[in-house]
Amino acid sequence: MARFVIIAFLGFLSVFSDCSLAQSSNAKGQTAEQTSQLNLINDPMANRLPIEGQRFRIDENIDEITLLFFRERGSSPLILIKPDGSKWYEARHPIEQVTWYTNENFDMIRIKEPMPGPWQVAGRVDEENDAVIVSDVKFKAEPLPSPLYENEHIKVEGTLYNGDSPVKTARFHETVILEVLFISTNNADFDNFGVDPKRIGEFSDNGRGYDEYSGDGTFTSRFKLNITPGEYLPTYELTTPLYDRSYETEPVVIEASPVKFEMKLAKQAEQDHKLIIDIDDQRVALKSFALNGKVDFPNGEERTFSLSEVNKSKVSVPIANLDYGKHLIDMSVFATNQQGREFELVIDDYSFIANRPSPQPLSQAEQLAAKRSALEQERLEKQRQRDEQDSQLIANIIAIVSINLVLVIFGVGIIWYLRKRSRVPKTPSKGKND
Repeated sequence: MARFVIIAFLGFLSVFSDCSLAQSSNAKGQTAEQTSQLNLINDPMANRLPIEGQRFRIDENIDEITLLFFRERGSSPLILIKPDGSKWYEARHPIEQVTWYTNENFDMIRIKEPMPGPWQVAGRVDEENDAVIVSDVKFKAEPLPSPLYENEHIKVEGTLYNGDSPVKTARFHETVILEVLFISTNNADFDNFGVDPKRIGEFSDNGRGYDEYSGDGTFTSRFKLNITPGEYLPTYELTTPLYDRSYETEPVVIEASPVKFEMKLAKQAEQDHKLIIDIDDQRVALKSFALNGKVDFPNGEERTFSLSEVNKSKVSVPIANLDYGKHLIDMSVFATNQQGREFELVIDDYSFIANRPSPQPLSQAEQLAAKRSALEQERLEKQRQRDEQDSQLIANIIAIVSINLVLVIFGVGIIWYLRKRSRVPKTPSKGKND
């Protein structure tokens, strides 16, 4: 019996101990959760704002902070409630301390010497996208290949960092504009010495075009190097509503295109034009070469052509001689260089004008025949003029005779009338007879 009581007592202690440990664990978890919900913002390099119930806390050691809040699309700007209960609005805040940018989707707010303590936001905050502490936003792009070529189309990807961590907030791309410029190094050994910087592309993270996934933090651009060959300094420009950043990379060299084009015009109407393609086989592997093209003819017709399985450095493609005027040709070249890198060239501004051919010089017999024909035409023209003059003369004579005949008949009629009237006897009056 004693043994049974002891075992029961030990079992009771075991159950009580487990329950106590579970309660202690739950209490610790709740405490940790509450602590994380109102965590101190004391790390300026942190990415995501620990916000719960639209509350957050700022530590006393923060001198300046930039906050990014994503709202439900089309909603009104948020209201910031300070620890002392006072409110800041987008249209009413101390401008010497606060810089506030808002649009239809987000608010970006920079605060100098923020009040320590618990803050609140009032408004329609997007719960699916965490608020962000914007610190040192940087962009790191993958290295550009070398060499690059004139008219090359190239796809480049890069990652946007907020501090030292990649941006994971899906809607962060809405707040930045990311572009790439090519700036000449002004190296006198290259043809681009002194040329102006050129903006050649923009990066996006919206899942459109060449960007694979929207909001994944990977920004993608595909741009065309339609610039003067030479040495350039690729520069990435990052623009946010509150500040701008520029990031330079190592210089790159853009070589002249390894594929040249020349048009040989047809001399006769029944002949085709020829597009001569000259491939630099010192830089391009001929077996890898392929070309797709489209021709817009002056008469409005459109035709395509292609070329592959090239085994010599200079080839030609016939272009139908359909009409006279300006022809436009768009081409895409796909090839591999001698270092094994695949590349694509895009030529979308090639054009040529086919003029109406000049008449061929006549032979001596043709010239004699043409002279005889001209003399015959001249004789016939003179004869026609004489016939017209004779016809006009006859018409004039007939008109004159007709007019004179009418006048004679009219005069004779008047004379006859007057004579007839003078022959009528006068009747004597009655007064004289009486």
